[in-house]
Amino acid sequence: MPTGLLDKTTISIQVAQELRRRILAGHYPQGVKLQQEQIAAELGVSRSPVREALGQLEAEGLVVLTPQKGAQVSPISRAEIAELFELRLLVEPHLIALAIPEMTEADLNKATSIISEMADISLDGWGDANWRLHEVLYAPAGRPGMQKLLRRTHETIGRYIRMQVMATNGRADAHREHKLILDACRKRDVAKAVGLLRKHIEDAGRMLHPAG
Repeated sequence: MPTGLLDKTTISIQVAQELRRRILAGHYPQGVKLQQEQIAAELGVSRSPVREALGQLEAEGLVVLTPQKGAQVSPISRAEIAELFELRLLVEPHLIALAIPEMTEADLNKATSIISEMADISLDGWGDANWRLHEVLYAPAGRPGMQKLLRRTHETIGRYIRMQVMATNGRADAHREHKLILDACRKRDVAKAVGLLRKHIEDAGRMLHPAG
């Protein structure tokens, strides 16, 4: 492969990573237009890797590209958010039930470390750490396809839940619930862990999508 092509591909990947970070951290709110020229100038690159990066983010569902109108951060409706939480309720309790019998002490220690990290983490980093925790808890289930689906789901929800987490007591509640779920995992209490996880997901869904 020619070196120039490799460099170009590497730059577009790096641009996509940075734009993804900004979107998931809420620096680019839903619906905001993304100006290729401005982004290229900010990142010190040409428009070509920015254009390629936006195409990648469109494939991930984070960006909408419209002819003659350019790119904007994908909006999401209340109904779509509710559906994503419904998906979480169907998949995540199943995964943790499969995972608990296979969890090692290393898995449990890694989850403990992430929970400790989340106690003082910045708002920008909270969503990523939250997914890393759930990922560690479900990984022993050995269902990489479901994990990939859930990662996309958590990223989408994370863009909208981050402000609610800070505006309410959601962050403290989530921290307490995470510790309870992990404690049930350590005790190999599948039924309790599943029940706590379901409540955790339902509570987060109500916070973001209240009744009425």
